[in-house]
Amino acid sequence: MVLPIIDARVHVSRSSAPWPKVRELLRGAGVDTALLSIYPDSPQPDHDLTLPRDVAAKDGPWAAYYVGGYPYEGFRDGLARIPSDFDRYSALHIRCFLSPSLDFGGATTSAYWDAERIEAAVGREDLNAVIDAARQRSMPVWLIEHFPVTLALIERFPDVRFVIPKMGAMNGGSAAILNTLADFAHICFDTSLGDLQESIVRKIGYRRILFASGYPYNDPSDALSQLCGMDLPDDEIAAMAGGNLLELIGCAGEG
Repeated sequence: MVLPIIDARVHVSRSSAPWPKVRELLRGAGVDTALLSIYPDSPQPDHDLTLPRDVAAKDGPWAAYYVGGYPYEGFRDGLARIPSDFDRYSALHIRCFLSPSLDFGGATTSAYWDAERIEAAVGREDLNAVIDAARQRSMPVWLIEHFPVTLALIERFPDVRFVIPKMGAMNGGSAAILNTLADFAHICFDTSLGDLQESIVRKIGYRRILFASGYPYNDPSDALSQLCGMDLPDDEIAAMAGGNLLELIGCAGEG
């Protein structure tokens, strides 16, 4: 495979998933570098918040700024803020900032969101300011929220390059997300052992898919084997394995 191979979503923590240890694990799996975000399940998320930025470098790894909930502190973390060093980040990662849980099904969680509740959530000025700051810097935005919230944010920010993790499995289910967003050419997906099949690649196009493991939730070796095991042209595999991510973050952040 043509290098580099880049894992588009890796979580790090100063204690449970330190970057030196994660880097060696990625190299052992054949992965060159990664886009890093904090580990949401860390017992010390505030201490970890700047870790991706601290280890970021011009040629990777790159840092994603995290806005979201922490299992140990509730699903909200006060106000969403734009850091003074936002230009040092290459992406924005929003996870359960508005939604109280992950959304693996869609039907039950959709009933929770009436029109008024959705508007109040996606209309939050603090979150809107952070997303708009990312837009101005051409940063892609990883998004993990309930299905109705995901769609409302995509509609509210039509010129933002959103990335849906795990092929939509955590945003209402892969089938619901892929069917709804198939024709949204600017919306991308990361694999992280989600529902990745050759038919799906043909349906939405290989340029919209980013290889990712979501480590430590999934194993990089398994995620890469899933990608490389598909019967697709080498140039398409190479694009998904790293080229697409480089294109997304090429104008965002200098590390």
